[in-house]
Amino acid sequence: MAAEPIDGKSSPFPGHLVALGLLGLAHLPFVAVQCQTLWRLEYYQFFPFAFAAFAYLFHQRAVRGSFRWGLINSALVALDVALLVAGALYPSPFLVYVGAVVLCFAVSRSYADNEFDCSLGYLILLLVITIRIPLGYDAEVIAWLQTVTTRVGSRLLNFFGFLHLRQGNVIEFPDKRFLVEEACSGVQSLFTVLFLGTLVICGYRRKLLHAVLVLGTGFACAGLMNVLRIFIISVAWSQSQVDLSTGWQHDAIGYAALAAAAFLVFSADAFWDFFFFAVPDTRGMGVSSIHRNPLIVLWNRVFWRPPRQSAPKRKPGIRPGLSAMLMAGAALVCVSTMALQVMAL
Repeated sequence: MAAEPIDGKSSPFPGHLVALGLLGLAHLPFVAVQCQTLWRLEYYQFFPFAFAAFAYLFHQRAVRGSFRWGLINSALVALDVALLVAGALYPSPFLVYVGAVVLCFAVSRSYADNEFDCSLGYLILLLVITIRIPLGYDAEVIAWLQTVTTRVGSRLLNFFGFLHLRQGNVIEFPDKRFLVEEACSGVQSLFTVLFLGTLVICGYRRKLLHAVLVLGTGFACAGLMNVLRIFIISVAWSQSQVDLSTGWQHDAIGYAALAAAAFLVFSADAFWDFFFFAVPDTRGMGVSSIHRNPLIVLWNRVFWRPPRQSAPKRKPGIRPGLSAMLMAGAALVCVSTMALQVMAL
């Protein structure tokens, strides 16, 4: 990567990038532990794809030589160091993992987007979605989704006249009982659908309100598809005595429901984009920009990203003395925190 200019000259060594690299290296032991924990949970097994999507989009969109640093980025790095030290001392892989995400946010927002007049900070959504819900609240989400999915599926069966009895998370027919387990509750596909929604948001550079609507639609679509999955399994047994609750048939229905929910997420993004596209800021033929409508300006600022018209501005580079201090401090933090993590492991 090109070095930063210092007083019109090129810095021979990008010390600030080396410092950030050393700081990132300090997270590796506990980040690996946290990734192992995530992999044991089926509904978080999409996280390698999130990592790959973040790295690919960052590589494709970052403007080389556009590195900018400011007070917010410094505060983010300070927060990351605090989380890293606290996680190494506690010890807590979760805190170190969150610190790594914070550091990635600081780095991504320091680079400009190559097509639009914004930074790459929006890419952090791909990593935020991989942070496990703390304090065991993900288990409560599982239980809540099981209950809601079972209740809605039972009502749908009642509406179409299929005789059954619902007891908790069990749907019981005269000669068969179906337990709505985690895989059927919507959890396994819900987080994956939310990841796909996040991928759409980052891929198309959606603004905040548009992103919230896409994620909300994804949540609803995942729930709807899982209710239909339970309904199909129940009807297949009630009408034809075909058991679709086990084996490859159950897996096939699950993947089909996931694919349908993903398709609905992409469709929802196009639907919301129809309402939130940019409005031309003119009142008629030949009208100059001096007559700009303030409501149109506000609308476009909220829902639209303007394309980049010129090369991003760059602040003066980091002085060599300060660069050396940053590398020394990052090396000290890296060695000490990695030692604490290895001792804890």
